[in-house]
Amino acid sequence: NLIKEGVVVKLTVFANFRIDNKERYLRMKDSFFSFQDISAEKWVVNVRGKYKKQVLKFLRQNLKEKLCAYELESDKGWFYDTREMLTVIHGDYVLFWIEDHINLVSIGKYDQILTEMKRAQSDHLVYTWFGNNDIFKPLTSNDSKNIKTIHMNKAKVDAVENENNSYFYMISAASICSIKLFNKIIKSNHPYLKRWSKETPFDFEKRSTDVEFLPFNLSISKCELFASIDDNLGMDGYSLIDRGLYPDRVRRHELQHVEYSSAGIIDFIKKITPKYIYKHLSSVYTLIRRIFYTIN
Repeated sequence: NLIKEGVVVKLTVFANFRIDNKERYLRMKDSFFSFQDISAEKWVVNVRGKYKKQVLKFLRQNLKEKLCAYELESDKGWFYDTREMLTVIHGDYVLFWIEDHINLVSIGKYDQILTEMKRAQSDHLVYTWFGNNDIFKPLTSNDSKNIKTIHMNKAKVDAVENENNSYFYMISAASICSIKLFNKIIKSNHPYLKRWSKETPFDFEKRSTDVEFLPFNLSISKCELFASIDDNLGMDGYSLIDRGLYPDRVRRHELQHVEYSSAGIIDFIKKITPKYIYKHLSSVYTLIRRIFYTIN
C-alpha cells in the first residue's frame, strides 16, 4: 500500500496482453523494467500468445508473490477473460499496463500522483500520449502539484468537440483508472455494435460520444510520464524510436504486418486507390467490420 501525507492508496497493476513474437517480448520486458518498483499491492496479469511461457517465467522471477498470473484465452474474448480476473483486482486504482509504452520519470512521481488523484476523487488519468492533453486546456480544472483534474460532463465534452470539430477519446486503456470506473467498463457490453475484434482490448477505450460513462473526474499529468515505443499517433517525432531513445530494431509497420494478416492488404489498397474513393470505401468497410465483430 502507498501511504503518503496521511493518504492511503492501494494500486493494482493489470495487464491482459498477447505476446506473440520476440520483438513484442523484448518490448514488454523493457516496459516492465521502466516501472517495476511502482508502489503496487499486486500485479494481475493474463498472458496469451506464443511467448506466454517465457513472459510468465520472467514475471514470476521479478515479481514473486506480488504476481497473480493467468493463462486465459477463451473463445469468448478479451472482456470475458478479464471479467474472470476481477475477483482479485482490488484497491483504489488500476494501472492498465500497455506493454509497448516506457516509463520516463522517477517512480516516486507516481506516489505523488496517486495521492493527488485520491484527494481529487479522480477516476482516470492517461499516462501516455502527453501531447494529446492540449485539447483539454480550455476547460476549468482543479490543480495540484502534479495533476489537474476536470469534472467531465456532457457540457465539457461538447466544448472540447466543438473546439476540435471532432469526437475525441476521453477514456484510454493506457491509464490509471479508479476501481469503480474500471469495473464499470469491464462489466459493460459497450459498445453494442463492436468497434474491434473481441480478441482485443480496444473497446475498453471510450469516445466522447459514449455519454453512458459520464460524468467522471479526469486527471491530466503536468509532465510526460510514459511514451509509446513506435506509435507517433499523428504527432511527428513523438515515439521513442523517432526520438532516438529506443532501439530501432523493427519499425511499426513491419511489426503490424507480422501481427495482423490484413495490414499488408489494407496498405496496398490505400496506396493504389484515389483518396476520395478510399474515404468512401473505408466508411463502408468500417460498418461491415463492426457488424462482423458484433455477431462473431
